[in-house]
Amino acid sequence: MPAVSFYISEKVLIALRAAAQSQKTSVSKLIRESVEARLGKEEKNAGKEEFLRVLKTLDLGDWNEVHRERTAESDDRD
Repeated sequence: MPAVSFYISEKVLIALRAAAQSQKTSVSKLIRESVEARLGKEEKNAGKEEFLRVLKTLDLGDWNEVHRERTAESDDRD
């Protein structure tokens, strides 16, 4: 894995070291997992935004039509 250097405040470093010690892991692993989680969240949000964009382009009818269709579907269920 490539190494990366960056600057953080002393306060953050102290908190990271304490968290790493309590979780019996390394500071590097905590940072790596945090960055990966953040990037995953950004991908997920981008996916949601794309879904909403596509959804807005669809003609789903007005509320009464949707409600009528949902009610009919519910009546057909056992």
